[in-house]
Amino acid sequence: ITGALGGEYIESIVLNLESTWEESDCYTPFICFLSTGSDPTVMIEALAKSLNMEYHSISMGQGQEAHASSLMEEAMKAGHWLLLQNCHLSLNFCQEIFVILSDKPQVNKNFRLWITTEIHEQFPIGLLQISIKFTNEPPQGIRASLTRTYANVSQDMLDYCNTSEWPKLLYATAFLHTVVQERRKFGALGWNIPYEFNQADFQASIQFIQNHLDDLDVKK
Repeated sequence: ITGALGGEYIESIVLNLESTWEESDCYTPFICFLSTGSDPTVMIEALAKSLNMEYHSISMGQGQEAHASSLMEEAMKAGHWLLLQNCHLSLNFCQEIFVILSDKPQVNKNFRLWITTEIHEQFPIGLLQISIKFTNEPPQGIRASLTRTYANVSQDMLDYCNTSEWPKLLYATAFLHTVVQERRKFGALGWNIPYEFNQADFQASIQFIQNHLDDLDVKK
């Protein structure tokens, strides 16, 4: 394939949410289909921060519909971003979302609706048809996985500490995270409990190291 078509046809493409956002408008929701290790929450939050957009999120489930409806109404008026997580648990509310957006109400042009869901045969087809759909499959291979991890590393994170050890600690943590993610393909072999090791785990690991660096007070 590389010889006939080029190397780009065998390399994983890193999801660029900003370019996806540029194709949207306030009446076009984003739907992310979840798979193991593919939670886009951190990426959406980072994009909202970089664009100076106010961002709210809620995990759907029993009894959350009223709260989600209130948040959505407020976000549509004020032009905020709203993330509804695990919407496969609230399919009736998804149908309400479709009806609301189909009526084309008066909406602030900055409003964006993000939805994450597992694949479900009863998910409203109408909502799928008016949405921008994407998935965030875990990359295959060490190189692709490291590229994905560093794509979410901000300049602020790189500049967090002026000690020479910090970039090495960051890379070592990213490399370990990548190796652990690759290990998932072996299933329960070698692990007592299957675990997906997603981007939130990487962020937590980095925060743990940063806390220790703060305690050491390396700047002094």
